[in-house]
Amino acid sequence: MPVETQRLEQLLEVYKGLVEVSALINGITNSGELLPAILDVARRVIKAEAASLFLVLPNGDLELANASGGGTLPFPGNGKKIIVPRGRGISGWVLEHGTPLLIPDAYEDPRFYPEVDRQMGFRTRSILCAPLTRNGKEIGVLQLLNPIGRTRFDEADLDAFSAYGNLAATAIDKLRATERQIAQERIDQEFALAREIQTSFLPHTLPEKDEMEFHAAYHPALNVGGDFYDVIELGPDEIFFVIGDVSGKGMAAALVMAQSLSILRLILKPGIAPVSAVARWNTMLSGHTIRGMFITAILGRIIPSTREVEFCNAGHCHPLLTGLHGDCSELKFTTSPPLGLMPELPGRAHTLRMNAGEWLVLFTDGLVESFNAQNQALDTQGVVRLLNGKFAHAREVIDALECGELAHRQQTPPHDDLTLLVFGFK
Repeated sequence: MPVETQRLEQLLEVYKGLVEVSALINGITNSGELLPAILDVARRVIKAEAASLFLVLPNGDLELANASGGGTLPFPGNGKKIIVPRGRGISGWVLEHGTPLLIPDAYEDPRFYPEVDRQMGFRTRSILCAPLTRNGKEIGVLQLLNPIGRTRFDEADLDAFSAYGNLAATAIDKLRATERQIAQERIDQEFALAREIQTSFLPHTLPEKDEMEFHAAYHPALNVGGDFYDVIELGPDEIFFVIGDVSGKGMAAALVMAQSLSILRLILKPGIAPVSAVARWNTMLSGHTIRGMFITAILGRIIPSTREVEFCNAGHCHPLLTGLHGDCSELKFTTSPPLGLMPELPGRAHTLRMNAGEWLVLFTDGLVESFNAQNQALDTQGVVRLLNGKFAHAREVIDALECGELAHRQQTPPHDDLTLLVFGFK
C-alpha cells in the first residue's frame, strides 16, 4: 500500500476518533470515567505510546490528573503527585502561550522538562501537546508521547490533535459544570433540610391572652442562621421569653442555636428566676460550643397579673420600650457577659412594670447593624426613630421595624440574621 494511502487511512481513523470524542461529551457524566476515556481514544486513534492530561491548579501550576500507557505511568490516586510549575516544560509553555506544539525530539528542545520523565520512569521521544481552554478559561494541557511505528509526530498529527484538544476541553468543562450543578443542588437540599429542622426549634405559635399580645419575626441572612427566640407559658401567671444570637452565621451557628434552645427548655421550670436560669444555662454551654462560639441572649419572665417583667441580659442588645405618648426609649441595664465564654456567669436581674399600651421590643443585632449601600448602619437611634409613634398592636411594631429596616438597606444583602420579638399589655 502506498505511503500516501496509508497516511490518508490513518487520518481517517483520527477523524473518526474525533467523532467518538463528541459522543463521549454527551455519554459520560462522571469525571472518573471521562478523563481516562479521552486519553485512551487519543492514544488509539493517533497511535501513541502514552497520553497524559494535566489540569490547572488554583495557583496556575499544572498537576498530572490522568495518564494512559507507558507501562509505569502513575495514575491519580496512588499517592504520587506530579506537578509542573507554570511556564516550565512543554506543557507549561503550551499553557502559557495557548498554542499547540509539536516536538520532534524532546531532549533536543530546551523547553522540555525531563523531571516528569524521571518521576514517571518513562523516556519521551516526540510530543504532541495541546492547550485545553474553554471561553477563555484555562483548563489544562493534553499530551501524546511517542508515536507507534514512527520516529516522530508530524504536522498532520498536530492539526488533528488540536481539534481533539478542543473537543476534550469542551467535554471537561461541560462535565465540571454538570458536577457543580449537582453539588449545588445537593447543598441546597441539605440547607433546605437544615432550615426546616432549625425552624422546627422555633415556636410555631405564641401565647394568646386577653390582656397581652405577642408577635415575632425571624429573617436569617443565609439559609440558616444563629438567631433564636421563644415564648414559653409555664403557668396561668408565668410566661418566659427569650431572644438570642449565636456568634457567626450559617450551619455552625444553626447547630449551636438548636443546642442552646434545647438546653434552655430543659432548665426552665415554674418559679425559677431568670438570673438563676441564665447562670445554669451558661454552665451547661460553657466548653461545649463549636470552636469557641458564644451566645448573647435576654431571658425574661412575665407575671401577667402584675404586669411585671423580670429579665437577665447576657451581652445582648438593650431592649426598647415604646411609650404611651408615641415616644420610644432604650432600656440600658447592666448586662452580664455572653453565654459560653466562662464557667461562671455573674448575672444581674432587672425588673420592669409595664403600662397598658406600652410595647417591649427585643431584637438581635441584625437590626441595628443593618447596612445600606454606603455602609451606614441603621444603629439604635435609627431604630428608635422608626418607633416614634403610637402602636395599637404588636404586629404594627414589627411592621414598622421590618419596613424601616428594608427601606434603610434597600437592595443591599442583609449583613446578619434579624429576629424581632415584641409584647405588651392591652
